[in-house]
Parts: sequence; C-alpha cells; structure tokens
Amino acid sequence: MKRADTTLMKAFNLNAVRRVLRQKGSATKPQLAAETGLSVVTVAALVRELEERGELIEEADGTSTGGRPASVYRFDYGHTLALVMHLHEIRGVDTVMASVVDLNGQSLTEETKAFKGLNRKTFLEWVEDLLTAFPRIQAIGLGIPGQAIEGRIEVSSHERLLGLNPAELLGEPFGLPVVLENDVNAALRGYLAAGSEEGTVLGIYFPDKYPPGMAICIDGDLIAGKQGMAGEVKYLPLGIDWNSPPEGEAWSEAVCKLVHLVSVVLAPHRIVLYGDRTDGGTWIKDWRRYLNRFPLPAEPEIEWSDRFAEHFASGIREWTLKTLEPRVL
Repeated sequence: MKRADTTLMKAFNLNAVRRVLRQKGSATKPQLAAETGLSVVTVAALVRELEERGELIEEADGTSTGGRPASVYRFDYGHTLALVMHLHEIRGVDTVMASVVDLNGQSLTEETKAFKGLNRKTFLEWVEDLLTAFPRIQAIGLGIPGQAIEGRIEVSSHERLLGLNPAELLGEPFGLPVVLENDVNAALRGYLAAGSEEGTVLGIYFPDKYPPGMAICIDGDLIAGKQGMAGEVKYLPLGIDWNSPPEGEAWSEAVCKLVHLVSVVLAPHRIVLYGDRTDGGTWIKDWRRYLNRFPLPAEPEIEWSDRFAEHFASGIREWTLKTLEPRVL
C-alpha cells in the first residue's frame, strides 16, 4: 500500500511540474519549486524524468550572475501531437478540414478536401499520410454535424455518415484514441473558452443547407442528455420544415419562435446564434417586436456570431488535446 501511495504522489507531483511548465513555457528549478510548493531536490528528480521522456528541453539561462548559469527547462509542446478533423460548410460546400496541432494548440499543418470527393478508402489514406508525416500524433479528434449513440453516428443531415463508428474506423487500423464531438457542441466549447462559463449558455447553429442544432452549457458543463440527444431542435413540433425553410420575414419568425421556446424551457443567461442566412441587426429588431407579442419572464442576452467555423475548429481542438493530458486516479 505504501508503494502505491508513493507512486500516486509521484504522479501528482509530475503533473504539478508539467502543468506549470505548460502554462509558463519555461522555468528554472527554483521557479518550479516556488510555483508547485515542492522542494528543489524533488523538482530536480521530476525534471530529470520529464526530460528523459522528451517532454522538456534543457537550455542555458543566458543571464550572467558571475557564476555557473542556471538551467532553464522549456516545455516541448511538440513532443505529442493531435490530428483534428471536422466537417463544415465553406461557402455552401461540405468540406473536411484536417489540422495537426501541438499541445499548445498551434497548427503545424492544415489541409482541406471536399467531402463529396472522399470515400472510406481515400479518407483512411489521407489519415495514414498525416500520421506518417507526423509520427508524434497520439490522438484523433473528429467534429461532425450529427450525434452518435455508443460511438455510432445515428443522427446526421449527412446520410453518408449514418451508421459509421469513427472509433472503429480510425482507432482499429491506427491504434489511437478517437474523440468524437457534435459540431455545435464543439463550437460552443470554442466560444466559452474565450470567456466566462458561468450560468446557462446556449449555442444555436443555422447551416445554409441543413436543419439547426443546439448546444446547452450550464456552469461550464455541456449537457448531452439521454443518448446525447439534447439540443436536437429540428424534432420540435414547430410546424417548420427545416429542410426547406422559409425565406424573408417567415424565416425570421421561425428563428424567433425557436429562440423563444428554448428561452421559456431553459431560461438561459445568453444565447449565441450562428448562421449566415440572417442579418443579426435586422433579426434583433424582429426579435424585439416578437417579444412585444410574446413576452418572456426572463429575457436572455442574444449574440449573433459569424465565427462558427473558428469556434468549431478551436472547440474540437481543445477537446481533443484534453485526451492527451495525463490522468491521475
């Protein structure tokens, strides 16, 4: 039992040093000791182990104090990489974007391919080429417009995705963990990463060609619901055919109706609306008129954003990188 306790404590201490270096980028042993509360002797042993694992690089301080220059230990963000891929509309074209990122979220390479030009064989060949070019990749993240049940995609506006199990498709041939996330969930993660996660925040995405989807976050936690189906708003009986949505004022009314309904049910503090079909300023005026007809007991803050692609990419990237963080039971 004592040996197990010692091993666990060492793992905690390694993570403490790793966390400080990952945040600061570089530090000396005394600086690490001050930040972690560990002794310099303990830090020296931990730094040596992290260096042997390839996570740190030792460099000379360069600051002359008349004696031997202190060593600075720089965290090597590139010692482990992740492959992040997501499917998104770009100017009406369904496009798969691939990015290899380091532990600091910096992209080392980016590639795009038209979704219609990919099949199972060409997709796997693409992934294999990236893994060969970047052998330090240790995880794969996939962002999809749809929802999976027990790993299998059961709900999606893209029929070619239905029935696929990405973990089996990619995990088995390449032996890497696969992270799967819904597009609007990932986008809301990306949005919240830059600000406060307090309260209830909703993200609703209105694609050009497909039905809308919604993400729900309460105090920083995304709500998946049973089988991950929370937020599948296209199933609401609103009398709206989202596959052939109305235009003009009728479209604005449809969006108002949806926003009003989720506001009544969830009473969010803020709603982020994504989509290019509606001018945010014009819609807000329609929303004010709608509220005059149908008041809310607690009116949310509404924000229109044109940064869905950016938030989607950053959200799935950060979620994938979390799988590479060492875990201590």
